[in-house]
Amino acid sequence: MRGGRMRSVCVNLPGGLENISIAQVEEPRAGPGQVLVQVAYAACNWGDIQKRQGIYPDPMTYPLFLGGEASGIVVSVGKGVSGLEPGQPVALISGPDMLRAFAEKVVVAAELVIPLPVAFDLRQAAAIPVAALTAFHLLHTAHKIRRGEKILIHAISGSVGLALTQQAREAGATVYGTVGSADKIAQASSLGAEMVVARDSEDFVERVLERTGGKGVDLVIDSLGTDILERSFDVLRPFGRLINIGEAAGEPDFPVRKTLYRRSTSMAGFELMHAVPGSRQWLRGVRHVVSALAEGRFCIPIAAEFELDEVAQAQAFLESRRSVGKVVLRVGGDIPFRTGL
Repeated sequence: MRGGRMRSVCVNLPGGLENISIAQVEEPRAGPGQVLVQVAYAACNWGDIQKRQGIYPDPMTYPLFLGGEASGIVVSVGKGVSGLEPGQPVALISGPDMLRAFAEKVVVAAELVIPLPVAFDLRQAAAIPVAALTAFHLLHTAHKIRRGEKILIHAISGSVGLALTQQAREAGATVYGTVGSADKIAQASSLGAEMVVARDSEDFVERVLERTGGKGVDLVIDSLGTDILERSFDVLRPFGRLINIGEAAGEPDFPVRKTLYRRSTSMAGFELMHAVPGSRQWLRGVRHVVSALAEGRFCIPIAAEFELDEVAQAQAFLESRRSVGKVVLRVGGDIPFRTGL
């Protein structure tokens, strides 16, 4: 039996914003081990922009459907799925299925679904899978954060940066950050950053070394790449560490081995899915961020909200680098919590 039709964001060929379209596709069905979710909000990420442009690090096949994370309500579950039921609010990471999260409904593997308390803020929930969990596993899995450590976060005004700021402060660390321009400083400062440097008017290396008495920081988290990544080693203390999570500003090009030897520093990459969805360490992160958000100890500011049909405008806003926090697409909105959807 065939299902109905629904809207899904599609890119037929890599390129500019004009290559984004809203396709009418057949509604998916949950197979064994899968969950069908009616999408409330979907969150926009740089990875979707890179896929649309054709510069994503992994090979892409076109046409493709966009959307890596969302929130919504469970419609149905496939055979073998336990702990999830129709009407339940959830957040999710879209898996490798053809239809992704910028759609009215999405099917994902059960381990990629995050159960939420009833009446949880679904706009906030859309940012849990990438922003909140990335921050948790950067600080507690890829790194073992300790009270008193000093951390520098580049692009601190983005959703991952703001999530890192709050979780690092909760762990007792001192947080410094950089932003592209001074108008982005206030939000990170209000959430606990001790110092935020505007890179367009100040030298972040000079400011960080001045603030730390020339000692440097224990950890740098960089999502920008280019020369920002290379210069970040100048603010690391001996045996300090840099974790790179992206290259939003461009690919870096510098002698890595020679740079590491200057002060016996180290560099690592990070991919959230290596925390293994469904594993014990993954669930530890889920419990931590969901409870912190539910209790109000942690928030993910929403920079802007667009309708699903306005996905091109949403990506343009994100590309403008004017956003402070998360950019979300309103798909179904605040869907009523009920069974039998």
